[in-house]
Amino acid sequence: MNSVILSSLASFFKTLAEWFKKSAVYALLMCIYNAVLSSWNGSAIMNWLHGSKTEGAGEGSITKRVVFSPFAFLNALKNKAGDFFEKNISRSFICTWAKTYIQNFMAVNTRFFGIMLISMALGYCVMGRHISKIALIVGAVGAILCIFNYNLMSFLNPSKFVGIIKSMAGFKNLDFEFFNEEETHGVLRLLLALAAGIITGAAMSVNILYGAVIPFAVFGLVLVMYAPVTGVYAAVFLAPFVPTMILAGLCIWTTLSLIIKSIKERDFKWRFDGVGICIILFLLVLLVSSFTSFARGDSLKVWAMYFVFVMFYFTVINSVETKEQLYGLFKLLVISGALVALYGIMQYLFGWTTSNAWIDEEMFEDSVMRVYSTLGNPNVLGEYLLLVLPVAAVFMLKEKWRGLSKWTYGLMFLVLALCLILTQSRGCWIGFMLSVVIFVTFYEGKWWGIVPIVICILPFIVPQTIVDRIMSVGNMEDSSTSYRVYIWMGTLGMMKHYWLGGIGMGEAAFSHVYPFFSYNAIIAPHSHNLFLQLLVEAGIGGLGIFLVTQGVFLKKMSVVYRSEDKKQLNSMLSLAIASGVMGFLIQSMFDYTFYNYRVMAIFFMLMALGMSLKHITGNVKNQQCI
Repeated sequence: MNSVILSSLASFFKTLAEWFKKSAVYALLMCIYNAVLSSWNGSAIMNWLHGSKTEGAGEGSITKRVVFSPFAFLNALKNKAGDFFEKNISRSFICTWAKTYIQNFMAVNTRFFGIMLISMALGYCVMGRHISKIALIVGAVGAILCIFNYNLMSFLNPSKFVGIIKSMAGFKNLDFEFFNEEETHGVLRLLLALAAGIITGAAMSVNILYGAVIPFAVFGLVLVMYAPVTGVYAAVFLAPFVPTMILAGLCIWTTLSLIIKSIKERDFKWRFDGVGICIILFLLVLLVSSFTSFARGDSLKVWAMYFVFVMFYFTVINSVETKEQLYGLFKLLVISGALVALYGIMQYLFGWTTSNAWIDEEMFEDSVMRVYSTLGNPNVLGEYLLLVLPVAAVFMLKEKWRGLSKWTYGLMFLVLALCLILTQSRGCWIGFMLSVVIFVTFYEGKWWGIVPIVICILPFIVPQTIVDRIMSVGNMEDSSTSYRVYIWMGTLGMMKHYWLGGIGMGEAAFSHVYPFFSYNAIIAPHSHNLFLQLLVEAGIGGLGIFLVTQGVFLKKMSVVYRSEDKKQLNSMLSLAIASGVMGFLIQSMFDYTFYNYRVMAIFFMLMALGMSLKHITGNVKNQQCI
């Protein structure tokens, strides 16, 4: 979508760039850049990233066969029971009804929803034993909708409003006619609407909110069973908004749906990779530590949450089948993050349920508040933003200057960055700066030429409160810093005794042992450091496997990055993911970033999206499918 404003802005920046390239300053910077580039290409870091010794490692090993066994079992089950599932389940009347329901729901068929509204009002009045005015209005609306038999989704594509929304989000080729027209006719759909409406109305007579959710919940559950990738879409978008147990339920249902799909579809092949091997080994070590825990019951509960969210990695890489689906997930991640960040900014502007609970008020008298948006804690919010910001930067850079989507993603990036600032999380700021260093270095090293200019400008635009927060890093007079240091000292004391097998997972096990090693009588639920926490919970084996997992993952992202030109979308996305993960791991040195299960789930989802780039773009040399 073009406009005079966008065209003028694009021309201005293009002219400015051409003028700068002709200047003497640019020539000097290029000389410095070429010298640094030569040294960088020969560095140990680049040699490690370009190495290929890990490719194919472990092929045919006992370890690989052990961790591969669950998928081999599913494959064997498909060979024996696949035909049974296809004949007796997929073609059953229940599946037929479910398919008809979701088709009419997706089409937003007026007659289908009209019958549902009428029966809903009837069920509400009968079970509530009174006639409500709202019920009468709902029934009247339903009666009007019944007169027509149109699919509202068919009218969305041509509309200008929807066209603008799609252009802003970068979904220009999205087609809203993804339903089967034949399913929106016949008597069965009306009977289903009648039954759904009566059940919903009866439930609303007890609890209006829970009852109203029923038709949407049924639609979501059936849709995910019908197409598991929709569950992945929902999980990526809803993770920062919904309670942990709802997200866990969504992940379990999506995984179960994928397993059923793998059994009943003959041509389905499980994707498996080196990162997956490390993840299963990681979970096995954590399971052993939970069984030997000082609080076994609580540790096993914590392990169960890890299992659900970490194993969702396999659900993601095996559900996403096309580039379009994968790119859509990345865009959805950014949109969801922008909404979370926008709410955080509104918290700051309007003072919504914020406080100084996370700031040393004696040291930072000018600090007003720290925002936490939907995640309940400023540091947790910052950790989430660290994962989203680099991906937002990719779409901001990749979209065309004259396209509305470029400016939309640019605005979303600014919203995300501003919200990160408002979290006042110093660890997250440090992590983000490292992400920027990594991204700029590998994407366009020439940009480092403007660093001196930026350094000169920053003192005039950065608020003093932020400067004070940055300068306080390592200052023991800050209660937040001293609190963490004393906890780390106590945790190090624990490791002298439990470094081999750990004490077990979770807050209960930590609280059982930590008081004997605490400094200054400081009580803490965890060590405020992901690496120390893994070491104290699962021993040297747990930490070692986690570090190996991250190393293998970063090398895989390096393969994707080098497979195409660095300005291509796949290369940029792999670089963004690696940058976000590295920034997240830096923040993990100052906080136990897996304490919040939703952030942990998003972290492994992002890793899964990164590995999906390898699988889908055909760059996996060590990919295993069965």
